[in-house]
Amino acid sequence: MRPTTLKSKAFKSAIPEGVTEPYDEVIPLIRADVVRSVLTAFEKHGVDIDDALQHVNISREMLLDSNNMIMNESVRCIFEIVYNQNGIWPFVNGIQETLKTHLIPEFVKSLSHSLTIRDVLTKFNLLIRETIPVASQYLDVEHDTAWFCSAYKHKNIGHWQEVFNILYCTQLIRALTSNQNWKPRKVSLQQGINGDFAKNIPSDVQLFFSQKVTKISVELELLDQLIDTPYPEPEPREIVWHSTFTDTLYTTLLPYVHEQNLDIELAATLFDMSSRTLQRRLQQEKNSFRAIKNSLMFDTACELMSRNLSLTQVSVQLGYADISHFSRAFKRFSGLTPKLYQAALIEEKNSLKIKQS
Repeated sequence: MRPTTLKSKAFKSAIPEGVTEPYDEVIPLIRADVVRSVLTAFEKHGVDIDDALQHVNISREMLLDSNNMIMNESVRCIFEIVYNQNGIWPFVNGIQETLKTHLIPEFVKSLSHSLTIRDVLTKFNLLIRETIPVASQYLDVEHDTAWFCSAYKHKNIGHWQEVFNILYCTQLIRALTSNQNWKPRKVSLQQGINGDFAKNIPSDVQLFFSQKVTKISVELELLDQLIDTPYPEPEPREIVWHSTFTDTLYTTLLPYVHEQNLDIELAATLFDMSSRTLQRRLQQEKNSFRAIKNSLMFDTACELMSRNLSLTQVSVQLGYADISHFSRAFKRFSGLTPKLYQAALIEEKNSLKIKQS
């Protein structure tokens, strides 16, 4: 049985009321084309990303399909390597360009004009889930100040993470208000006074160092304003997300299905947990790693055969030693030999052509 994955759904413009999420339950995935856009901007600013990609075992081909989802831990590692090897400004320049030209506009275009800035900041994680499920921001309103905060799962926060989140949150407010000159009056940082961000932030922004939370201030009077964007009203759509652990694991492993070492150890490494913990999480949902791997192999084999690839090519892409091993495995999954399945595909396509003629 194939679990539901991240395909496009119909969305409703309304935001569910009273929906909150614990920050340790965010889904650790980022859509591949989002990652690709950032890496492309890095390269445009002279950053070599090949070492970073190789370090996390991500190929450029994985990033080409927007249906692929990349593990957040891998993206974190890439950003950290880029930041450490190139310094703050190549990192900032690449992030700023991507935020302004791709990430923020894509998100803001999806928002109904009936939303207030408070609506967007309060339900940000739900609104952005289609592309960045791992996002974990929240609005905290005090007596005289509102704070847009970033929640981190990891205890040790790198300077690059605070740089990225402050830049993202600031550019988001600018886009929602159509005011490119807006900047927060106060910024709370987890890094100390000698951190990279502190040395480069504008002098008229009040900084708080060594804080528990990374956050930027937002004027209270802005919160209840309707968002102001130049984009047309989007088509109504309904946010649907299937967040079982089985679904998440399936979606995460999909880009790795061509790896010959696609085993439970690789899956556990991607999720930063032990193999035993991963097995236990699957057992709680009455599933197993073997069943998920079989489903991945079967679904991918069917997709490759639909492209008219030969059975030899399909078996090689899926890492089987020879076509006979692939044929036996496919029959075990489907009850049909690959040849019979491929013949059925051809017959279905021919029937469709006849109906259309």
